[in-house]
Amino acid sequence: MRFGQKRKFAQAVITVCAAVFLLGGLVSSSLGVRQASAAAANPGRTDYSVSGDRLVWLEPDADGVKQVHALNQRNGANAVLTAGQSTKDAPYVNGAVAVWADKGSEPEASLHWDIYTADLETGKQMKLNKQAGPYGNPTTDGVGVVWYERKNYGSMIYHDLATGVEADLGEGRFPVLAGGNVVYKNARDGGLSLLDVSSGVTRALVSLGGANAVDWFVFNGSHVLYKQKNSATGSKYVLLNIKDLTAQPVDLTGMKAGGTEYAFMSIGEDQAVFQEEDNGAVTLKQVDLTTYAVKPLPIDAGVKLIGISGNKLLYSKKDDYIESVDLKENPNPTPDPGTTPSPGETPHPGTDSNPGPAPEAKAPVITGAKVTQAIGSAGGTLTALNGWARLEISAGTFPDNTTVSLAQAELETKQLLDASGKTLLKAGSAWQVQAGAPFLIPAKLAVRYPQEEPWTSKREKLGIYSYNPDKGIWSYIGGVTAAEDGFVQAKISASGLYAVMLREAQFTDISGHWAQQAVEVLAARGIVNGMNGTVYAPKAILTRAEFTKLLTAALGLQPVRTDKPTFRDVSAANWSCPYVEAAAAAGIVTGDAGLFHGNDPLTREQMMVMLMRAVDSTAIGNPASAADSVKLQAVLSGFKDNGSISRWARESVAAAVDKKLVQGSGQLLKPKDSSTRAEAAVIMYKLLAELKLL
Repeated sequence: MRFGQKRKFAQAVITVCAAVFLLGGLVSSSLGVRQASAAAANPGRTDYSVSGDRLVWLEPDADGVKQVHALNQRNGANAVLTAGQSTKDAPYVNGAVAVWADKGSEPEASLHWDIYTADLETGKQMKLNKQAGPYGNPTTDGVGVVWYERKNYGSMIYHDLATGVEADLGEGRFPVLAGGNVVYKNARDGGLSLLDVSSGVTRALVSLGGANAVDWFVFNGSHVLYKQKNSATGSKYVLLNIKDLTAQPVDLTGMKAGGTEYAFMSIGEDQAVFQEEDNGAVTLKQVDLTTYAVKPLPIDAGVKLIGISGNKLLYSKKDDYIESVDLKENPNPTPDPGTTPSPGETPHPGTDSNPGPAPEAKAPVITGAKVTQAIGSAGGTLTALNGWARLEISAGTFPDNTTVSLAQAELETKQLLDASGKTLLKAGSAWQVQAGAPFLIPAKLAVRYPQEEPWTSKREKLGIYSYNPDKGIWSYIGGVTAAEDGFVQAKISASGLYAVMLREAQFTDISGHWAQQAVEVLAARGIVNGMNGTVYAPKAILTRAEFTKLLTAALGLQPVRTDKPTFRDVSAANWSCPYVEAAAAAGIVTGDAGLFHGNDPLTREQMMVMLMRAVDSTAIGNPASAADSVKLQAVLSGFKDNGSISRWARESVAAAVDKKLVQGSGQLLKPKDSSTRAEAAVIMYKLLAELKLL
């Protein structure tokens, strides 16, 4: 591929080089609005970029000059952002911010390009670069814009959209900005590096030399998917988790020689895709960013691939009608047999065993223990098998008399898997809940588990799971085990098949560690995960964004997606945005002058403030009275460094200490110290106990 072609593909995070083929046999959903009939005769759209409901692309006008277009899929509004005769290149979108390179007033023969941006909400446009230069490949995270100057070893430039301040980021080529971090191709060794914009700290991600070099890459703020070339043998696809400082690149394919090479790669929330030649045929491969599992996507001819929005892969047909397929609904779950990590690599969680195809969906078999009752607007309780299972229905769950049944059941399949392919152990029988109307209010399901090992000693790791017959998988619903001896309780919101199960999660680097119990309990409940294999990395420093995701998972808050983020430095495309928005809506995070600083290390006092806001946001939380505040301040007097606690944090720090959610080290609280993953796990464990959710 010539440089000019590759330059046009320099869209990271979610991008596309126009490719002609499609996913066939998958159930797709319409995301777009059908354009005017004239679109059918259009010479073609190229250089798509997508973020949330926004798309931008290049499309020739009546004179054949490519213009930058933008589409808001939510309301169908289609805007043409440019109108001049100048050449445009590399459009890119993040949230409501679009950027592109434009010849502007520069002669076509000139090497100089200008960098433009447009606010898709207001329509305001402006040129960003203050000096003329051979610029290209702009990307944005909604807060800033980064591009590079094509000379010598490359020079990266950052522009702050709020202040207009421009900064030289140093050597680097094809920089991609996401979540306040810039990933770029090294100018001298063929590898990749990462730069934190706020701190200026740079670290190497991939170091290569000799015949090896990164050919191209995409970046979503947490993972980098790249194609590595070897001039002697060919190319391979590799994935790297940048959030794990100990992570090593994981080969998704082996090094393949010869054949046609393709440029399409795209990366979304927790799924990615890439295109390659496999056994002489063009194929599209899907990657799960949680498990690193790779599987083929069925393909068909006749469409253009656009890119991933969230976890939906967008594509267009010949009439430019935008459609999508949900990658999480991909009905072909068979892992690609050629994607086992190379010998010597650490497998990612979920890849230690191959679960094989999803179990065939079968109807539950009712085994005889069944109770049926008419439940009115006042609610009621169903109890089956001498109290082994109980369904408590609150008043208002059903507006009229509704027939509800609770029946003991068993699945014919013996293979029990969660969404990541982990094997589950079933503690007792499954239970079918069937109601004649939708639940308006969640009901409480309580199921007894056997009073024997291993269930009794691992009680806090037990949970109630719900079965998805279409996918053949079980999803964690909840698991309160301390409220009633011998029972697991959870809120359910629909009819379905439920069972008490155990998901074992063990990490090699916490055996005998003081945080082992907390980490394993949280992992069993899906609140924390390992890092790049079977390790937890207990000493790794936690960022504000990472702790926010941890806290929202512990509280069961649903991620919130929005086109208008609460904080200027957390764009809609940032991996942490849905969790930060959920925490902001609950009053747990407030930010600082409109900024969240998600990439900053989390301090202990910040963590305690967030913890107490979490407690206050629940039903058991009660605002402190004046008398309570005086009492709480006395709690701090025993710590020598209490004077270093920030004024805004003192009450929360005191309350957290008083509730024994945190403890000092000797006579020190160390409020300004960073928090580790081990400390966060123990505190989350204590929070669950405080909220009576263990």
